[in-house]
Amino acid sequence: MAPAGTSADPTQGAPAGARPSPLPADGVPGGVEVMEAGEPRSVDEIPVGHAPIWAAITPDGRRVYVTNFGASSISVIDTATHNVITTIGVTSGPWEIEVTPDGLRAYVACFGTDSVAVIDTATNTVTATVPGLNKPLGLTVTPDGSRLYVASLGGERVDVISTATDTLIASVPLSSGPRGVAVTPDGTQVYVTEEGANAVEVIDTGTDTVIATITGLLFPRGVAVSPDGQRAYLPEYGGNRLSVIDTVTHSVVSTLPRLPIPFGVAVSHDGLLAYVTCDGDDTVAVIDLVRNKIINTVPGFHAPSWLVITPDDLEIYVVNNGNETVSVLRAPDGGYPNVGPMSGGTPVTIIGDGLHNTTAVRFGCTPAASFTIVNDREIQAVSPLLASDVGIGVTLGQHTTRTVGRFYYLPDSVLIRIGPASGPLGGGGTLTVTGRGLVTTTSVHFGDVAVTPSSVLDDQVTVMVPPARSAGPVPVTVVTRSNVYGRDTYTYVGPPHLASATPGTGSTAGGDPVLIEGAELAFTQTVTIGGAPAAFGIISDTRIAAVTPPADAAGPANVVVTTTGGTATAPGAFVYA
Repeated sequence: MAPAGTSADPTQGAPAGARPSPLPADGVPGGVEVMEAGEPRSVDEIPVGHAPIWAAITPDGRRVYVTNFGASSISVIDTATHNVITTIGVTSGPWEIEVTPDGLRAYVACFGTDSVAVIDTATNTVTATVPGLNKPLGLTVTPDGSRLYVASLGGERVDVISTATDTLIASVPLSSGPRGVAVTPDGTQVYVTEEGANAVEVIDTGTDTVIATITGLLFPRGVAVSPDGQRAYLPEYGGNRLSVIDTVTHSVVSTLPRLPIPFGVAVSHDGLLAYVTCDGDDTVAVIDLVRNKIINTVPGFHAPSWLVITPDDLEIYVVNNGNETVSVLRAPDGGYPNVGPMSGGTPVTIIGDGLHNTTAVRFGCTPAASFTIVNDREIQAVSPLLASDVGIGVTLGQHTTRTVGRFYYLPDSVLIRIGPASGPLGGGGTLTVTGRGLVTTTSVHFGDVAVTPSSVLDDQVTVMVPPARSAGPVPVTVVTRSNVYGRDTYTYVGPPHLASATPGTGSTAGGDPVLIEGAELAFTQTVTIGGAPAAFGIISDTRIAAVTPPADAAGPANVVVTTTGGTATAPGAFVYA
């Protein structure tokens, strides 16, 4: 058994470093203070087998499967009673486990025997074994349940298994040290952490080829994808931070620092919270994903590794490698999200205890626009129209009222302008949306393409421009937690083309008018002739009027036109005489 705070990973030691103290809550972008969320707490600690590593939960939330690496077994936990109801023997060194979307089978990566074990969840018995792997660690099942992607650490590849035949059907070669694997909700992309290369590889599941490599990381371990598929969350075990990857641009758009040796990450099914196990100080960090802020740090774990969240988002099961248990953590009380516009209409999930007999929900003194009791721990409410920051209160029965958190009202969202207003077909540039009341922005749409912002403030949102299939204008809209706000236009510009410059000769003294003809010239930014800037005016998408600058010597000169879509050169198109 590994001592508390150290890694039980047989393939990689824990990076050295002191353990920071628990982190305080930070402020919200735009100057809004963070709500003090109710303290999450561990309600139970369940003994499991030797050297537990990973956990998976069934789609109905009734069972949690835990791999015991040292005992070559799987512990099955009943989530209603918090007891281990059976133990399943598997071949040597089970690491990760995943349950299929229909809940009928579980797949186990058996590191010691280069295989994957197949478990029937109805009988909790091993029914098949898939050979041919090489030190398998991470794995993930596609949303349709048809394929299993397995990180073969020893073979430096990802193996693809057909779940219909339980056979190996393909392999995707990688660089060095593949470990964690996660698939996007639409099943089109698989993200693989490569600890040896300090990178993440993105695999296209349609072709089973690598389509992007994200570098600059430090010992990436686990990986999780948001429910909307727009973000991948990546704990950097050696970097003491959580990196956030945009799944459209395949780039790191933000990082959350001061997480001491983070190992595992899980995202709630509503996409509002993330939980990160921190091996460096035996804590679990609770992160508000709307504001990208740590709102709680829960102590008392023992070398925590992986964790899973129940489908109702109310309990988190944390694997303690250090004392061979699984802790059950209750979700923190409060309202999520806790910011929204004055016009109301923000859906808010209220978490607390004993909510089953709630008869009223109020934001300050104003009743919620609507509310629905989901269960004893959860209410779905909609914020009313208000103009100040208020407490969220619930009335239990006829008389008892309890405040479960605060809600912060912001000015109604308004899009004032975007900049730049045009760019190349390939996208990739940064667009800034200026306005007010933008802090709850969840996405910016370019036509029908949704992109998650890289930075969100109350008066400004920045986003990476996605690529487009064809040139032309597309509407830009900002989507917040409660509505769609503002419309502007962004124009995709194709690369320019130059056909001629007329007349083609002129004096070295400059000052000669020249008509430049071509295509995609409407968004011209600069014109140079012979390397010197030329005054110009845009006539149309195919014509520019320019005035030649002076030249130092006679001879041919290049005509260069730069637009927001690119640069075109007409070699020697104008001759100085």
